[in-house]
Amino acid sequence: MPDIPEYATNNAHMFYLVLPDLEKRTALLKYLKDNGVLAVFHYLSLHSSAYYADKHDGRVLPECDRYADTLVRLPMYYDLTLEDVDAISETITRFFTS
Repeated sequence: MPDIPEYATNNAHMFYLVLPDLEKRTALLKYLKDNGVLAVFHYLSLHSSAYYADKHDGRVLPECDRYADTLVRLPMYYDLTLEDVDAISETITRFFTS
């Protein structure tokens, strides 16, 4: 779940989950899709992109790579109903409890 420090506020443009690893993220995305929920991975690390390849100084950036492999962006749009939110939440709960 998102962790918002006390000094900050939610920017309210997305809601995400961080999974333990790429395998679990891939499985969750497939499960959600199979159950009618479109969720996507959201974060691509800049240092790994083709655009930035010749600009990166070669440092290893493990946290960037971790989030690139584990972050899931959940559906959030203007006409998402409370019933939709409940259904999405229940689907995610089923994934983790089955």
